[in-house]
Amino acid sequence: MLEQLVECENRLLEEQRRFNELLLAWRSGDLGDDLTRMKIDQMQREVDALGRQLTALRTVIAAQADRERAGYRQGAMPKAAYGWPAYGQPGAAAQPWDQTMSRAAAQTAEPGKPQQAYQQTPPRPAAQTAEPGKPQQAYQQTPPRPVAAQAGYQQASGKQDLEKTIGRAILPVCAAGLIFLSLVFFAMLVLPYLSQGVKMVLMYTVSAAITLAGGILVAHDRRNKAFLGLLGCGMGAWYLSLFLSDFYFHAINDGILYLGLLVWAVVLCVLSRLRSNLFLIIGQIGVGISLILGVLMCNWTEDAERFLILSIYYAVTQTIFFVSHLRREYYRNAVNLVSWSIGLLILVFGAAASYTEGSAAGTASAVLLLVLAAVPVLLGCILAEMDENGKLLGGIVGALCIFIFSGLFLNRFTGAALLLLVFGIAVLALLEFRRPGDLSAGTVLLEVAVFAQMFFAGVAAPYFGEYVSTGLLAEACLLYGFLRKRKAYRAAALGYGILLLLIPMNGGMRTVWGLVFFGSAVLLIGFCREQYETWMKICGYLMFLAFLSETAVWGTDLAAVADVYLSDLICFMPIVLCNILAAKVPLFRRNPKTGEEEKAFAAVTMAVQALLIAAVLVLMGKPDAPVLRLIYMLLGLVLVCTNTYSLLIRKDGDWWGIYVALKLLLFASVALHSYGVPVFVNDVTGIVIAFCCIVAGFLAEMRMKRKYKALRVCGLVLVLLCVVKLVLVDIRYDNVLLRAAGFFVGGILCFGISLVYNLVDKWMGRRENAKN
Repeated sequence: MLEQLVECENRLLEEQRRFNELLLAWRSGDLGDDLTRMKIDQMQREVDALGRQLTALRTVIAAQADRERAGYRQGAMPKAAYGWPAYGQPGAAAQPWDQTMSRAAAQTAEPGKPQQAYQQTPPRPAAQTAEPGKPQQAYQQTPPRPVAAQAGYQQASGKQDLEKTIGRAILPVCAAGLIFLSLVFFAMLVLPYLSQGVKMVLMYTVSAAITLAGGILVAHDRRNKAFLGLLGCGMGAWYLSLFLSDFYFHAINDGILYLGLLVWAVVLCVLSRLRSNLFLIIGQIGVGISLILGVLMCNWTEDAERFLILSIYYAVTQTIFFVSHLRREYYRNAVNLVSWSIGLLILVFGAAASYTEGSAAGTASAVLLLVLAAVPVLLGCILAEMDENGKLLGGIVGALCIFIFSGLFLNRFTGAALLLLVFGIAVLALLEFRRPGDLSAGTVLLEVAVFAQMFFAGVAAPYFGEYVSTGLLAEACLLYGFLRKRKAYRAAALGYGILLLLIPMNGGMRTVWGLVFFGSAVLLIGFCREQYETWMKICGYLMFLAFLSETAVWGTDLAAVADVYLSDLICFMPIVLCNILAAKVPLFRRNPKTGEEEKAFAAVTMAVQALLIAAVLVLMGKPDAPVLRLIYMLLGLVLVCTNTYSLLIRKDGDWWGIYVALKLLLFASVALHSYGVPVFVNDVTGIVIAFCCIVAGFLAEMRMKRKYKALRVCGLVLVLLCVVKLVLVDIRYDNVLLRAAGFFVGGILCFGISLVYNLVDKWMGRRENAKN
């Protein structure tokens, strides 16, 4: 039995060593992905089977030890069979076990190959505290455990240090690039002394020699990055030779050039599949350079047929690269996806040129590019099983391709812009079907791009943009967002609603769509209260105020109101009334889900009221008509007094008292100045109002048994502001003596009011103490 155990352990060590070597080669990128992965899975199954067989053998040996131990309890002599320690003597046979395992490990090592060491823990006697009459596990077996003592194992686990990364990966690539540049500069020196034929022969001979040398060296040692770099340099030389044959020597035409580049790309695909992904990157860079040069040549010659050939070449090469290197994990297709989108972006500059318009070749090129732009978008929507990296990559590439698709379509087929809207709806339907409710960054980015495309399509469509515009899109997103509980669609409805107010369209239809949108929003919030959030009310309220302003402007234009200030008053009145209702009516102030008052919404209404007060103060003195000026003044008085009492009775109303004092002083000054009252009368009026506030604060506290400290703070601040304004701004001084006298009078006024305030405060305190 022990011989079988040793043989099984030797086989396990050997298979584990081979498995580690194969895993190391795969992770270093020297082997193909699919075949290597199949082989790794097969070897992993073999190692697992050997591990189970080893466990079974140890179980049999442990059972034999139990039987021997049972015989020992009945009076038999202890046995140390096969080098196992006898019961009660744990150290008796430990050395034979260690020696046996050392020999087993040594027999599996091959000369010149790294060996994977294992630590074997010898059997230990179990605790002798088991209950009598119950079977006891005599020995505990610890399975083999790999020791990361060799550098090969560290590489197999994916841990490569910076030295190996630079020496094996970065330096070979730099060497290949430098050699390639040296060949270019050497050719620039030698070519002027050679004939055309000799130049072409020498060019292709050098390219073939470098490629052949690199191929032979790579076939000898395919893991050497320097050899792979040399082979890549040879493929780059072939690429340069094909271009020079067309653009410099004029020995071939564009058709043969792109056919040769296609063959070159196919060869690189085969090399990248068999050898290294370095050739895939070289191939995509070469295709990108050829696209840039091709687009420049097409724009220079204004040749639409050449651009069609270039588009077909791009489509075929990208399809070959993508299909030949397709990976199950979406993010592992990053090189091909990014190259796909960048190539489309390069070709857009040619498709948007004027020489492609009105020609069959230009239209065919645009249709082909539209199909190529739709492929990454649809692929990113169909693949649902993606991790976060894959979704983010799909969102970035998809968003870029959607904008390219929209630009190409609207540049060429403006009359059929509604088809672009249908495409956006199809993409959203695919996302909703494959990834319902997904809020990852990639999915949200893709949805934002689709929503933007649908907006541009709706605006560009004839008659649709004038009478429907984003109203229908906002309503559809609003309904779907609430009924299907999709936050992204509710946010999209908000964005479409804002654009509905900003873009130019028919005023009557804007009013209709606005009423439908805000009415349905109120109803949906009422029926779907569990989805309500405070930001919905705040954003919706601000949008509704803007909608009221837009509607009032449209109404005054329609009624042809001649007076500008009357028109402004008509636009201003609905906003003032709406803000007062929102601040005072409990139905608007409270949260529809919890019934509590929303402080954030109250702060928004207060900020809107402050802006309305500032606007009224600006417009108050401008109308020439006395009636219109009086209406503005009354409107300002209503705004100033709307929330004054509620602010002054708040427990934290000290600072609000300063705000009330400021708005009272500003309103009184502007109102009196609009009627030509002298400035010192304004200041005196402000001081009188301040004195009244102080006295009213004390009297109210005496009569109503309630703190009105904010009212007194308001009066004190108002006095201070009026005195400072009177002394520093309103009085004009002809000499220094008058200025000094003005300062003295202002100080006496402040001191007098302060003295009166302190006396009254002390009297109030003594009166309160006497009552207590």
